[in-house]
Amino acid sequence: MSFYNTNKENAEQSADSSQKAKRQEIVIYDLFLLFNEPLSPSMVYKALDEKWPITSIRRAMTNLTDDGMIVKTQETVKGVYGKNEHLWSLPEKIADSKQALLFDF
Repeated sequence: MSFYNTNKENAEQSADSSQKAKRQEIVIYDLFLLFNEPLSPSMVYKALDEKWPITSIRRAMTNLTDDGMIVKTQETVKGVYGKNEHLWSLPEKIADSKQALLFDF
């Protein structure tokens, strides 16, 4: 699930929000493929010119982790708020079967 309807949006709003959340996951995954190096949520936030809330980036990265598309490492770096954040990376072997999940609208 890409979108968590915690604000009790109606069906139309929820469908729109769900599609936007899925799109965020696709863009963030593509960023990992492009950079091909570990990234933190803050690094993704900066790479995307701060256009999405960092909480949305964290949610998308958690969903990508749950789907096996990226993995959380033990390495940390300072984030935009001065606190340590973990780095995420592509797995050693990209799960081809899971990649189809990103494009299932």
